[in-house]
Amino acid sequence: MKVDTRDIRSASQVARNFGQATEDLEAGRTILIVKNNVPLGVLAPVALMDRIDAVDEREEDVRLLAAALVRSFTSDGPLVALDDLAAELGVDLGDEAAAADSANSSERDDGAAT
Repeated sequence: MKVDTRDIRSASQVARNFGQATEDLEAGRTILIVKNNVPLGVLAPVALMDRIDAVDEREEDVRLLAAALVRSFTSDGPLVALDDLAAELGVDLGDEAAAADSANSSERDDGAAT
């Protein structure tokens, strides 16, 4: 992550001038907070956090795809389509996806409230 040196602030400076920090956030700037010249944390606009969340989700998708590809090329046994397996087990994949989406959105809401 590239940081403009104007966006590096001491913890005490942020505490004294929090109004300025929020104005900078509204302007789309990301602030690196340091304490004793050691990076401590980051204040970032919500839009940046949304982008980071999207990248995290894609990273997990790629990891799962890679695992599936490795298994498909190294498996000695018969391969079964996901839809066929779900039907055999009596699972409606549409319901599972909706439940997962609901759980993910509630986790995001919980995280935003803290």
